[in-house]
Amino acid sequence: MLTVPPTTQPALPLLATVARLLSSDLVFVDRMHDLFGLLHEAVQFYDARLIYWPQTAQPGAPREQIGTDDGWHEYWIDDLTDLAVQRGAPVHTSIPFEKLLDDPADDLPAEIWYYGIPITWNEQTWGVLELRAAGSAAFTAAEQAFLTAITPLLAAAIAIEGGDSMLPVLAQRVDQLTAEQAHEIAILRQELEAPLTLNALLMKLLHWVLDATGAEAGAFSLVDHDRGELVVQAHTGYPLAGATPYGEPRRRLSWEQGLVGKVARTGRSLLIRDVNREPDYQPGSPNVRAELAIPINADGRALAVLVLSSPRSAAFGEGEVAVAQALCMLAPQPLRRALRYQELLETSTQLNQVVTSMPIGLALLDIQGRVLRHNPAWAHVWGIGELASDELFHVPWDLVPQILARLTNPMGLNDFCANDQSSPTDVQTTTIRLRDPHQELDVLSVPTRDSLGQLTGRLWLVSDVTREREADRLKSEFISVVSHELRTPLTSILGYTELLMAREFAPAEQREFVKTVYDEAGHLSQIVEDMLGISRLEAGSIKLNQWVVSMRQLIGEMTAQLSHHLSARHRMVIDIPNQLPPAYIDRDKVKQILFNLLINAAKYSPRGGEIALSVEEADTPTPDHPAGRFLLVTVRDQGMGIPPEDLPRIWERFYRVDNTNTRRIGGTGLGLAITKGLVELHGGRIWVESTLGQGSAFMFTLPIVTELMRP
Repeated sequence: MLTVPPTTQPALPLLATVARLLSSDLVFVDRMHDLFGLLHEAVQFYDARLIYWPQTAQPGAPREQIGTDDGWHEYWIDDLTDLAVQRGAPVHTSIPFEKLLDDPADDLPAEIWYYGIPITWNEQTWGVLELRAAGSAAFTAAEQAFLTAITPLLAAAIAIEGGDSMLPVLAQRVDQLTAEQAHEIAILRQELEAPLTLNALLMKLLHWVLDATGAEAGAFSLVDHDRGELVVQAHTGYPLAGATPYGEPRRRLSWEQGLVGKVARTGRSLLIRDVNREPDYQPGSPNVRAELAIPINADGRALAVLVLSSPRSAAFGEGEVAVAQALCMLAPQPLRRALRYQELLETSTQLNQVVTSMPIGLALLDIQGRVLRHNPAWAHVWGIGELASDELFHVPWDLVPQILARLTNPMGLNDFCANDQSSPTDVQTTTIRLRDPHQELDVLSVPTRDSLGQLTGRLWLVSDVTREREADRLKSEFISVVSHELRTPLTSILGYTELLMAREFAPAEQREFVKTVYDEAGHLSQIVEDMLGISRLEAGSIKLNQWVVSMRQLIGEMTAQLSHHLSARHRMVIDIPNQLPPAYIDRDKVKQILFNLLINAAKYSPRGGEIALSVEEADTPTPDHPAGRFLLVTVRDQGMGIPPEDLPRIWERFYRVDNTNTRRIGGTGLGLAITKGLVELHGGRIWVESTLGQGSAFMFTLPIVTELMRP
C-alpha cells in the first residue's frame, strides 16, 4: 500500500517561508516545485498539481499545468477542476479508483481523497491548486486553513508570471490604478524582459514614469550601502549637484542628507507637497515645489531610489503615487539583472583598459598558433602594421616574413614556436634580437586553459627590453671606463708621491715629479667634472647665462689655452669672416664646446695634420633644423675618422669606438655627450661627417642675436 509522508503542524513561520519563496527570483516552475516540497510540512498529501491561466485571469483561457514528479498525476479528473472554478470555493471529495483506471493494480487504494481550492484575488480566478491523498483523515480543517492562506500569494505569483495584471503585488495605493494604467504597466513589464544595460533600463523607466505622472524632473539613484552614498545614475530635468575637482559631474552624494537619502536608509516612500516648509530639504533645482521619492526594494533594503520633482504643489495625487509605486514594485528583478550585467561590463571594461594601456605586447593564440586577441602594443613591439580584427594571423608563419629582414637569428624564433607546439604545457622564454633599429625583445609563452582545465592555446607576452639592456650596458661601460681612466692617473700620483717621500731628489727632478702629479690630478678633476656635467644635463639643472658675444673675440681668447694641447705635428687654421653677426650664447659653455671638439680633433689625429676651425652664417644648416638665424661652426681634422656604423652612437654616454687606436688614446666617452647637450641647450644642433682614415668634420649651430634677444 502507498504510505503518506510524515507532516508537522502548520505554523506562521512556514507561511512566511512560502511567501518568500513565491516572491523570489527563481523561475516560476522551480518555485512551484519548491512549494510542493514545503506543503508536505503542513498538509498530508500524496501528489499535487497547479492549474493556472497566466495570460489572463479567466477560466476559459489556455491552461498551464505544473505537478509533482511522482504519484497519480496522469489520472487527474478535469471535471473536478472545473467544479472548483464554478463554485469559487474548495472541492473536497473521495474518488473510487475504478473511475481513474479501468483495471486498477492490487497495490492501489480502493479510493483516494481529492482537495481542490480555487486561487482568487479581487473576485478573479487565477487557477486551481489540487491535492490528493489516501485515507479518510486527509485534508483536516487546519490543513485547509493553511491552503486558503497561501492562495493570495499564489495569485500574485501567477499574475507576475503572466504579466497582464500586477494588481495582486502593488503597494497599498493599488486601488487607485485605472485599467488603462494597469495595462500600460503590463506592457512595460514585457519590455523589461529584454536584456538592457543599467543606464538604458533606468532611462527607460524614468521617461515612462515622467510621462505617466506628468512630473517635470526626475532621477534614479543607486544606493551604496557599504559607503552610505547615493550614486546618481539617470536624471532629467535638473543638473547634477556640483562637480568634482577634476571638472566631472558629481555623481556620489551622502545619504545622510535630503529626502532621497532618508528614503535610501529607511526603504520607505516619502512625499513632500511643499519643500519650502521642510527646513532640512535640499532641492536639486530652485524651481522644485513638490517631490516624491520611492525606493526600489529587494532583500529588505533599497537597491535604488526614484525621485520625481515638480514646481506644482499638487503634482502628485493618489493616481500619480500609485503609478510610481507600481513601477518601483515592478523594477527589482530587471534592476538586479541590469546591475549584474553592469558589474560584468565594468569588470570587462577595466580589464580591457589595463590590457590596452600595457606597454607589453599580449597575444592570445589558439592551438594552431592563430592570434585570437591582441592588444595595441603587440604589433608595436614587433614593428609591424596594426592587425585588423578580422584578419587571420598565425605565429610564426605570418609573423616571421614581416620581421625577417630585422631578425639576427631567424631560426631561433622558429625553434621557440616549435617548442610551443611540441610541449604545449610548458612555459617557454626566449630573447629575440632585431636590427635596424636595434631591439631586444623578451618573449614569454605560457599555456592557457578553459574553465574545464583543457588546453586552449598559448598566451604570448612580448616586452621591449632594449632600454633596460642598454642601461645595463652603460652601467658596465661606466664601471669599466671610469675604473680604467681613474687607475692611470692614480697610479702616477701614487708612484711619484711615494718616490718623493722615499728619498731626496734634485730640485729640478722634484719640480718634474710635482708637475706630473699636478697634471694627473687635473686629469682626475676633469673626469669628475665630466661626470658631474653629464648628470646635470640629464637632470635639466644647467642654466645658461646668455649674452651678446663676438665669436672672433671668444676664439681669440681660446688660442693661448689650446696651444699647449697641440703637438708640433698639428697646424691650427682659423677662418672667421670680418663681417660676422654676434651670437647670443653662454660664453663659458661655448668655450667648453669648442675646447672639447678641438681637443678631440688633436687626440684622434695622432699623426698630426691640419685642424681647421671655421665660423659662418647659415640660415638653414639642415632640412630639420629649427627656424631662425644661426652661426655654423665647423671643426675639421685629418685624423683617423669614424666607421659609418659607429656614427649614430658616438653621442651616447661612455660610448667609444672600439679599435686599437681609441683604446690607446683613452677617454671616458663623455665629451661628445656633454657637447651635444650644451649645443642643444642653446637651441642649436650638432652633427658629424667622417671618412674612415681621412678625418672628421664636426658641425654645430649657435643662435645669432636678434632684437628680441638683446638685453
